[in-house]
Parts: sequence; C-alpha cells; structure tokens
Amino acid sequence: MQLLGQPVRHNAFGTGVITGLSGNIITIDFAQGEKRFQYPDAFSRFLTLKDAGKQNEIRAGYERRLRAERAERQKELERQERLGKIRSMKVTPYSQAAFDIPWKESKAAAEADAVSTGFYLSGYSKDRPRIPSRLKPNSACLLTTLETGCEEKERRILGAFMVRDDFWGAYCREGMIRAHDRYKLYLPSGSMLPYWNYFEQEEFVPRWGKVVFKYFSSRVMQRILLDMCGVMDGTDQGETAAEFCDYFCAINRLSAEQAQTKATADE
Repeated sequence: MQLLGQPVRHNAFGTGVITGLSGNIITIDFAQGEKRFQYPDAFSRFLTLKDAGKQNEIRAGYERRLRAERAERQKELERQERLGKIRSMKVTPYSQAAFDIPWKESKAAAEADAVSTGFYLSGYSKDRPRIPSRLKPNSACLLTTLETGCEEKERRILGAFMVRDDFWGAYCREGMIRAHDRYKLYLPSGSMLPYWNYFEQEEFVPRWGKVVFKYFSSRVMQRILLDMCGVMDGTDQGETAAEFCDYFCAINRLSAEQAQTKATADE
C-alpha cells in the first residue's frame, strides 16, 4: 500500500502528511514538525487517513495481527499447560518403543516424520493396526533398520523423535504415530549407532521377530540419546540433539547417573 504523501489527521497535532515509513515506524510532518509513531498501531488509536479505504485496510490488517497474536499466546499457554502435565505424570517402565524400518524405506524415514505401528498378527484383532498402548506424551520412538542381507546383530539406529504432546497410544486407532514438531533427530547415514549394543548380549542371540515395534526402558533411551548427542556434537544439529535429550530426561525424571547403568536384553 502506498502511504507516502497521504494526508492524515492526528487527534492532538491536527493535519499532517506522511513522509516516511520504515518497518513499524511511520513519520508524519505536522505544522509543529515531524513526529514518529508505531505503525500500524497508531491508526487504531489517534491517527486517521483522509483516504477512508486505506484507513479501513490498515485497521483490518492491524486487527488480523492482534487476532494472530492472541491465538499464538493461547497456543503457548496450552503448550505450557500440557508440558506441566507431562512433567508431573507417572513415569511407567518400558514406555519407549523401537521400530523396525524396512531397509528400502530407511532413507525416506526422516522425511516422513511419522511411523507405522504395524498390524496384529493373530487373534481377534488380526490385520488391524496395532495399538501402542504403553506410549504416552513422555515416550520416544526410536527408528532402527537392518540392511538387506545382514545379520540381526547389525541392526542400526536411524534416529528418534518424541511423540506429540497430546498423543496417547491407547487412543491411537489409525496405526500411525507422528513426530513431535520440535524434538526429533535423524543420524547421518555414516554415523548410525548399533542398536543391540545398548543391551546385554551375553548368552542370547539378538532377535527382533515379526513385530514392527518393541517396547524398552527409558534409561536405555537416555543412553541412546546421549550417544546421539555425541555423534551430532559440533554439527548444525548439535543444539537440537542436546535440547531433545534434556527434554526427554526432564519429563522422564532421569539423572545423569542413571545413564551409566547397563540395560538387560529383555528390555
């Protein structure tokens, strides 16, 4: 909208002419000299353009901005309320999930920002989407893959993401878990971590089975995230990794000392 040269009236200074507009500052030349005002805020209070059409357009834009700001404040308030509930909710054992991503789909996993829960293989619910009932807002999804032709012990970690703040697995019927908008991290192809190294492997053979996902403990997820932070340290994703890890540990009430404990294979 062209405003330079437009006549305007101020409640106290009288009639003037707009001589400048830079960012959110508008300059008006009155008989008493130039004055600067916040734009477009001033047009809702004490400035009026002679051109009624332009005046209405400015006010409409200002009101849209106010509505957007109110909506954003409400959104942030709701986010803080959800976060408060998440921080105070009960931490249950084995409430994290590792997913098997087919090798041919592994490169697209980061772009998908979602993961399938698979289907029940038998029983009354056979062929229906598997319900991830243990997953709650403080749960993370760990994405793993096994290269075609490799032994199970070679399974690698692709990345991880938190579930969304309003996700409750017991109510997930469509079989898809979508990634948190903020807390997600995918490793470079050459730096994928070995999955089975996070479990005691004495006297057992690594075996995944036919299921799409397996539950495991929060302290194992903590150790994995700490190692992911090490991989990403010094990269443009280093800060993202650290924030993810800090958030996960906070909402699952995990200390640094707990990360030193080795997990057992049945997790």
